Amino acid sequence: MRSFALTGWFCGGLLSLAAFGSGCTLSGTGDADGRIVSGEDCVPSDDEGSAPAPSFPGSGMSGAGDPITADLDPLSCGASARGVPVDGTAQVDCYYTNSDPTTPMAFVERVVEIAESEELVHVRLTLNPAFVDNTYGETAIGWGGGEEPGGPQPGGPKPGDAPKPKGHGGHTFKDLVGSDKAQFQLTNGKGELVLDFYVDYISADEASPSGYASLGVLGGEGKMLLGDAGAVVAATTSLDRDLNACGYGAYLEDSPETDENYTPNSETPDWDYRVVYDVWVSASAFGAAGFGDATISYVHASPSKYPSDTVTVTPGPCPTPTCEGDDPPAGGGGGSDAGEDPGGGGECKESGGECTANADCCSDSDVCVSGVCEPIVIPQ
Repeated sequence: MRSFALTGWFCGGLLSLAAFGSGCTLSGTGDADGRIVSGEDCVPSDDEGSAPAPSFPGSGMSGAGDPITADLDPLSCGASARGVPVDGTAQVDCYYTNSDPTTPMAFVERVVEIAESEELVHVRLTLNPAFVDNTYGETAIGWGGGEEPGGPQPGGPKPGDAPKPKGHGGHTFKDLVGSDKAQFQLTNGKGELVLDFYVDYISADEASPSGYASLGVLGGEGKMLLGDAGAVVAATTSLDRDLNACGYGAYLEDSPETDENYTPNSETPDWDYRVVYDVWVSASAFGAAGFGDATISYVHASPSKYPSDTVTVTPGPCPTPTCEGDDPPAGGGGGSDAGEDPGGGGECKESGGECTANADCCSDSDVCVSGVCEPIVIPQ
């Protein structure tokens, strides 16, 4: 399956999901501390509702950082949408690590779109640039290796801490090729798992202008774990768009130069420094029960800036974005202070310890399974 391939259109019934809306969103710049913030142009989202439309810094000037409901041309540099969003069907959740219940490691957006009179479920995963980004080579930001943070850290290091030492002392384009992926799990209205798959981030592809592209769920690191691959109509990623739709295919050794705030480069203003995955799924795949939800259990990058390349995450409400002059964003789904201990202030448990939720575990790579903290196991 190629990015933006218009294949496998199916019809299904319209959905009714919780809406999100009036909030502030980022227009491509802002502090690179990993928090959801807003830059110079803080504007309400165009949806009706009460939850914010989140963003991370680094989306460039193409509009790629707009909410999933933005009606963008699917073949343009800022491509994210394939059709017209259905009012009142948008959802968003932020995902937090065990050790930090206030700084999102990622967020997942979902919306129903109508394209050529057919119904699709559009899902987008955006990762925190403090975990992984599209900077590499001599212009990599935050990938310098060096020493690990000194002294004990309650709950383990957090996004934005000094990166763990890397064997190559940085981040290369080849690190992203043929290794990185994201796992999506989609359920129906009854909560039953219908689709489980990996989306390839970027791989060699002679058919693409740059020679590299996301190969979706059927190539590179992409793979179907459960369900019919034909239900996944299309998939793409931010680096695919950077290299191909944006015409920046020459940047295969060093990424466009930027700073720690991911300020757009005047020579490549539309480069998206964030790691983003977009997938479109036929609504008919969920049958009479309809689409229920799309979730992730962990974030992965090989390598990442974090001490672990695979980190367990738990969904929760997104913090309110901060407009210029406003107070800092409120806490997410597990607490309100950046230094709050996992589990609401209780002592965290090492691997093998008893737990009732992932947040009880000290390690960000542990998950609570049958009441015990255990390292997360990624399906092969």
